[in-house]
Amino acid sequence: MSEKKNKGFKESWRKFIVSLKKRPHNIPLCMMALAFVVYSFNLTKVSNTTAVVNKPLMGLCEFIIMLLSILAFVCFLNAYPKRQKPIMPMVILLYVMEIIIMAADFIYISRIQEGLQTIQITAARAFIPKTQSMFYVHIALVILSIILIALIPVIGKMLNKIDTSVKLAENEDVEIELVEEEDGAEAVRSGGKRHEQE
Repeated sequence: MSEKKNKGFKESWRKFIVSLKKRPHNIPLCMMALAFVVYSFNLTKVSNTTAVVNKPLMGLCEFIIMLLSILAFVCFLNAYPKRQKPIMPMVILLYVMEIIIMAADFIYISRIQEGLQTIQITAARAFIPKTQSMFYVHIALVILSIILIALIPVIGKMLNKIDTSVKLAENEDVEIELVEEEDGAEAVRSGGKRHEQE
């Protein structure tokens, strides 16, 4: 049972690597998805922080981050069509969107820092420093997304170096047996022809 599980795991891993070889840009896409999930799951805290701190551009930054995070997915899928070369205008637009998202993160953090100078953090307002920490994580994920997008050609070359070929050691004996059977059949046919000629 353990051998079958190991073989099944190895085969699943091999298929996973093969799929990544065909679409290496799925790696930065997953990083973008992770950044979006982190932000969207903390959107309630962000909204509450905006309501309490209430500094200029906070609501606008919150809206821009959510909107461009969604549009970035659409742009990414159009920038890297299946089995085709990247569409450079869409790639450039994708970079612009990611940079704007990161800039909005920094602006929002600066507004929180301004608010913390006058706002006292109580148990009821414990979500404000948590929101600030979340934005630092979000910035890190966005930066990683940008780096991975830039490294897609390098990632593709590295994945191509991984050997995903299927070993046919078990089938070699079958091929030998088939060859021997074919040789025997040819010998019988040649023997039959000689008998007819005689």
